[in-house]
Amino acid sequence: MDSKNLFAIGVGVLLAVGIILHAVYPRYEWRVANAEGTAIVIYDRWGGAFQRAAWSEKGDVTPTQPFKPY
Repeated sequence: MDSKNLFAIGVGVLLAVGIILHAVYPRYEWRVANAEGTAIVIYDRWGGAFQRAAWSEKGDVTPTQPFKPY
């Protein structure tokens, strides 16, 4: 096994581990913020920020600025 093959195997293993970790630990989590379902709160797990988005009667989205509580 030469160094090129070893490098390719190492890159493949790192890619596979990254894909598995991304599937197990997703970046964003979201919840519905009101009973009508016209607003959601999004939590960025990796960055620790919250953001709220609301939809109007016309379907326009009004996002808020991301908020970091810590």
